Amino acid sequence: MVYILFNSSQILGLYDTINLVQVNSFVLLYRMMKKGKVEKEKYFKVKRELMESTNIQYEELKDLLSGVDIYVDYHDVEEDGLYAFEKILKHINSRFDKLEEMMSKDSRISVKFPGKSAIDNLMVNTEIESHWRMLDMGKYDVIRDELFKFVVKKIQKLELNFEGRVNFGVVSDTEASETSYQVWPADQENWNLPNNSKIPGEGLAVCFQYQVPGVYGIVVDPIFGYDKL
Repeated sequence: MVYILFNSSQILGLYDTINLVQVNSFVLLYRMMKKGKVEKEKYFKVKRELMESTNIQYEELKDLLSGVDIYVDYHDVEEDGLYAFEKILKHINSRFDKLEEMMSKDSRISVKFPGKSAIDNLMVNTEIESHWRMLDMGKYDVIRDELFKFVVKKIQKLELNFEGRVNFGVVSDTEASETSYQVWPADQENWNLPNNSKIPGEGLAVCFQYQVPGVYGIVVDPIFGYDKL
C-alpha cells in the first residue's frame, strides 16, 4: 500500500506509512501558508492538531487536511503477479459459486467446459499462459500451475454435486441457452457484456460471436486488467 499526499496543484510525495504522510503534510501546509493559499489562523490550528496527534489514523488525517485543501489517498502497490492472481482467483471462485447456485435451483441446467475432462480442460491455455508470463516472468509458472489446479478443483466439485450435468467439448454461443451454459476463459473486457453484444477477443473468444443467455465467461486472463472484477 502507498499513501499519496497532494493538493490542487502538485503531488508532494508517495509514502509507505501514515506517519510519513502526517509529517510531510505539515511541509505542504507550511508552503501553502507562505504562498497565501492558507489563512494563518487555519494554518496554526491545523499545525497544532498535526503536531499533537502522535497516533493519527488515516480517516482522521484525511478529514483534518481536507479543511485546507490538502488531500490524502492510498492505493495497493503491485509488487509482482500475485496481486493479479489473488484478484482473479476471487473472481473465479465467485463465478463457480454462481454456477453452483443456479444448478442447485434448476435441475435442467447443464454446463460445458472447453476440453476433454476436468483435468484436461482448456480454461488456462498457452495464450493465457503467455500473458501471465508477460505480467510476471519470475512467478508465472507457479501462478499458472496454481490457477490450473484451482479451476480443476472447482470443475470437479461441480461434477461431484451435479452428476451427468457437467460436460466437455467445443463451446459455442450457438449451443448456449438458459439451461445450457457454455463456459469459456475470458478477460476483463469481454466476460460480462450486455446481451446481444459482439464478443471481442482472440483464443477461445472466437467460438462466441455474441453475448447471449448461457454464454458464461470466467476471467483467467490478466491481459486487459483485473481492477474491475
